[in-house]
Amino acid sequence: MENSGLLLILTGKTASGKDTIMQMLLSKYPNLQRVTTSTSRPKRDNEKDGLDYYFLTGEEFNKKIGKGDFIEHVEYGGHLYGTEKTEIAKVFNTNLIWRIDPSRASQIRQFIKSANVLVIYLTVSDQVILERLQKRGLSQAEIQTRMQQDKIFWNQFKDSYDFVVENVPGKLNQTFNKIAQIIESHRSKQP
Repeated sequence: MENSGLLLILTGKTASGKDTIMQMLLSKYPNLQRVTTSTSRPKRDNEKDGLDYYFLTGEEFNKKIGKGDFIEHVEYGGHLYGTEKTEIAKVFNTNLIWRIDPSRASQIRQFIKSANVLVIYLTVSDQVILERLQKRGLSQAEIQTRMQQDKIFWNQFKDSYDFVVENVPGKLNQTFNKIAQIIESHRSKQP
């Protein structure tokens, strides 16, 4: 697929603040459109179907895989996540923000042929992740699995990310400003 707009990939560790940063970017850049991905995980109380994710059952998700509806998909934390081809096609030639997990973010340039792809990896300390996942009510086993997956993905794909930004607790605006500066710098270098 060819895309002439900016494709901003926001990825990072579990519970690193990706959704919060994405919402801030969407507010700052009104011409940035969000790619909504699909998941088989249960919807959280504060999430909206069709906005945060398309929430599908495992059976629905697998049917769509079988029909070839996804440009990419992965199993993470015991749930399926993916991006339907229609999500990319409907916002063609615009500026997009796509929040996906680190393993898929590393492969974006294989899915989308564009010179204007920017991949930002958001990180946070393991202690902060542990605290945030405990607040979400996850079991210790699930927390350990997610944190272990983060380490595996980092070791395997760290060279695929254009920028790594630490989201230090209590300094969200500083993190956001760093990312905004990266975007502005990247845009100024584009023809």
